[in-house]
Amino acid sequence: MRLLAPVLLAAGLAAPVRTARLTMPAPLAAPTPPAAPFAVGETLRYDARLGFVTVGTAVARVTGKAQVRGAETYVLSLTAQGGMTGFGVQYDLTSWTGWRDTRFVSRRFHRRADQAGRVDEHTFEILADSGLYREEGSTQAWATPHDALDELGFLYWLRLAPLSPGADLSLSRYFRTGYNPVHVTVTGREPVTLGTGETVNCLALTVSAAGVSSQLWLTDDARRIPAQLRLPLPFGQVTLRLQALPAR
Repeated sequence: MRLLAPVLLAAGLAAPVRTARLTMPAPLAAPTPPAAPFAVGETLRYDARLGFVTVGTAVARVTGKAQVRGAETYVLSLTAQGGMTGFGVQYDLTSWTGWRDTRFVSRRFHRRADQAGRVDEHTFEILADSGLYREEGSTQAWATPHDALDELGFLYWLRLAPLSPGADLSLSRYFRTGYNPVHVTVTGREPVTLGTGETVNCLALTVSAAGVSSQLWLTDDARRIPAQLRLPLPFGQVTLRLQALPAR
């Protein structure tokens, strides 16, 4: 460029002066995220069963919206408690997850687990824009996908995904990369009976990561409500059954 600069300058001085009208390009419109099938205030209540025995309850909520580092997020929560005699458990999860252009990404995640009095609690700042995450109280940063999701954010992202029977996805989106990929398989359509006795048609999913599998049934409609979940817990495989569909 240093050699070309004098040539371009001389050519410009020697050329006749012309005027030109400058046309500024129109600003690009920001990508519009898809409409979410859930809204602030949605509350889903579940019974937890081990076989035919009720061993606890769980509640999932879209509790509100909040700004995290300048980005608007949904505040998603899941609380669950129960267990067997001599082994009580309580789980509290909160996820700050929202749109980054047209991608649903997690920004912050808090998890507290109390298993028979042993408490494990962590808060993570997920800096997906820079491809890093940090645990509160630590100065160390770890790599994370630019479209990272935490556990609860992943559940709500599945409600947005274009799923159909036969779909088989391999996703490297979990924010702790050592657990990727997450495999999601839609095994078919199955009816699920709710706590009210109502039966709803659902898409049946198997979600696997790091050798552990869970099952999830989403209503086969636009809302994609989690009607049932089957989760491996320390005292056995527990089924969370939705008590009733929320009001539209």
